[in-house]
Amino acid sequence: MIKRTVWIIAAIVGGAIAVLAVVAWVLAANAPARQMAFPPWYPATNDSGDPAFVDFENHVPCAVDDSPAEDCQRVKFSLVLYRDAESNEPTTYVMSRLRVGVSNDRQVNEGTWSIGQGTALDPEATVYQLDTGAPEGLDVYWPIGDDILFVLDEQLMPRVGDAAYGYALNSVPLGKWNSVPE
Repeated sequence: MIKRTVWIIAAIVGGAIAVLAVVAWVLAANAPARQMAFPPWYPATNDSGDPAFVDFENHVPCAVDDSPAEDCQRVKFSLVLYRDAESNEPTTYVMSRLRVGVSNDRQVNEGTWSIGQGTALDPEATVYQLDTGAPEGLDVYWPIGDDILFVLDEQLMPRVGDAAYGYALNSVPLGKWNSVPE
C-alpha cells in the first residue's frame, strides 16, 4: 500500500514538473525579445542652445567617398539641422557618416548652414547650403516638402545612387532612441 502511494505521489509530482516545464518553455518562447536602446548620436541642442530642427537619414552608396573603402557595404548617413528657437533662422548642422563593413567609427562634420535658392531642375527651389566644413559633394541639398532631402551634385542635380542605395534622405523623429535585440 505504501509503495503504491509513493508511486502515485511520484507520478503526480513528475507530471506537475513536466507541465511546469512546458509552461515555462511556452512563456519563454512567447516573451518579447530583450532590447538594447541607444540614444541619438547628436545633441538635442547645439552649443548655443538652438534646438535640432530636423534629422535626415538614410543608407547611401559607398561612392559618397572619393575613394570608397574596399570592405564598405554602405554608408549610414545623417544630417541634423539646428535653427534659432526665436527667429527660426538656420544656425548649425552636424553630419554623421558610418561606413558599414569597414568600422564602427562615426565620422562627424559640423558647421553652419544657410537657405538658398535654385537647382538645375528648378531655379526657384529652396536649397540648403552647408559651409566649407562639409565634405565636397555633401554640401548642397534640395528639400522636397518636410520629409525628403535630395543630395545635390556639383551641377545642382540630385545625385544618382546605385541599385541598392540612393541619395534621398528621409526625416526621422528627432531624439528617437534606436533599439536592437540583445
